[in-house]
Amino acid sequence: VQRRGDFTVNIAFVQDGVPTRGVVYAPAKDRLFYTLPDGTAVEETGPFGPEPGSLTALKVSSPDNAALMVVASKSHRDQATDDYISNYAVRDMTSAGSSLKFCLVATGEADLYPRLGRTMEWDTAAGQAIVEAAGGSVTALDGSPMIYGKSAAKFLNGPFVARGRNAG
Repeated sequence: VQRRGDFTVNIAFVQDGVPTRGVVYAPAKDRLFYTLPDGTAVEETGPFGPEPGSLTALKVSSPDNAALMVVASKSHRDQATDDYISNYAVRDMTSAGSSLKFCLVATGEADLYPRLGRTMEWDTAAGQAIVEAAGGSVTALDGSPMIYGKSAAKFLNGPFVARGRNAG
């Protein structure tokens, strides 16, 4: 938590190695993102109570690849990530913590989220479900699918990138 206020609570349902449902809640930011049974994603506006608040449908951007908005980790940014980002025409960059980076891609507030450092499946599954329900993609750097349930690898993810529609 580190007293930054951008921590999240993540819940995902993974079926046959694929995250199909997700919830990402950022309590200090009063932001709640989740997938719906129809396969779409929404952000719910608080205050949160027994009845749902106002819902906004999430849709990733269709960015101009000559001017991408990139989001990266606040606490795990490294030279490898900077080198990866330098391959793109970046309009602006922002930092965010935890699974909020996925949600910024899902809302269209960011176009590209590369993560070259270590993550675990429980860090990414809910965010991936939300990005994909909003029309984006989350893949390994080589474009292959992210696979979940890797107990042999102790649930460790490899490097990946989350993208809005056709970003990068």
